Amino acid sequence: MNKRKLIKFDIIHPTEYLEQKQKEWTDINEISLEEYRQRLIKLRSNYSDFYTYHLNKTGRWEAEEFFLLDNVFLEKVAKELFGKEYTLQRFLNGRNRTKRKFIPKKWRDYVLHKYIEAKEPDVIFARSQPIPSQFWQKYRKNSLLVARLSARLPFNWHPNHWDIIYTDQPDFKKFFDLHGVTTIINNQGFDRRIPKELKSNPIKKDIVFIGGLGTENFRKRTLFLNNIVKKIEGFKWWGYWWKFGGDGRNLADFPNLKKTFQGSTSGLEMFQIYRDSFVIINDYVDTANGIGFNQRMFEVMGSGGFMLTREAPNFKEQFPDNIFATYKDEKELFEKINYYLDNRTERDKIAQKGQEFVLEKFDYKEIVQDFENDLLKALNVKEK
Repeated sequence: MNKRKLIKFDIIHPTEYLEQKQKEWTDINEISLEEYRQRLIKLRSNYSDFYTYHLNKTGRWEAEEFFLLDNVFLEKVAKELFGKEYTLQRFLNGRNRTKRKFIPKKWRDYVLHKYIEAKEPDVIFARSQPIPSQFWQKYRKNSLLVARLSARLPFNWHPNHWDIIYTDQPDFKKFFDLHGVTTIINNQGFDRRIPKELKSNPIKKDIVFIGGLGTENFRKRTLFLNNIVKKIEGFKWWGYWWKFGGDGRNLADFPNLKKTFQGSTSGLEMFQIYRDSFVIINDYVDTANGIGFNQRMFEVMGSGGFMLTREAPNFKEQFPDNIFATYKDEKELFEKINYYLDNRTERDKIAQKGQEFVLEKFDYKEIVQDFENDLLKALNVKEK
């Protein structure tokens, strides 16, 4: 039986975390493309190999990861593709023909194109969207084009450029349905392998937030967190900062957040923080319109952490009681933190139930089964 081929295009997130790791890896220039790919996967950043691993386990797929926004990865791909012609190819296809100026995006697009030509994938799965959607259109005749989107619409991106769009945002589904695009609600999840890769450390008294702040998409939670952190003893946050709103303010303009900032984290290191901290605060992107359903929820609970998340109207229908705690406003947030600091046993039981629930109901093995069924159905229609 011929296996189907899928390439998943994704990123290590945030970029600052990747750059930090690249500095730590002193052998980075000596290892092969595949060794480097596996090293990136083992970081467990973003979505790691949660889709491709389980597709490959079926025996029906050859699925692999391609990491965008990583120049080290890109150059290793190029050297493997072009061999002795690498330097010449980079010179001819990475420069403006008239000014002779090297253009990184031009070179990236050329390498991507040659890689896709060589691999001939049945499915191109753009799990992350750092490239204009128009780029992928030349492959639409021979490949199923699949995207996933949770946050705001990317620049230079159009829903009609895709055969299937996955999202966990109901409002996005309504919007893409109006464009006539097959749009499927695709839950976030957690991989059962992760808890086995974490250490069993004592729980600290830290109150933690991990995620992006700044920018329009995080405006409300940025203002909320900046206001509360000075009132919470032991508060720490890791993440990344984007220019705030349209006024260009940076982290230095938010002294409470700057003082408690711990730097970038991701993947296993982030999951370990979730597991080891006393309370993890969760809030949603502004575009979620109050719906509580983000990747952080599943990562916190799946890691065995205790989550205190903003109340949302969808909880009663989608989640059982006592797998996390909620708050409606600043006052209730403080009350809940103090309550669980005084009731450690109750806090531990909720964290345990949360982990059991996520691993049972939202394991990527089951999510990928539905994903595969969707792909095979769409491929059968496309190939008729």
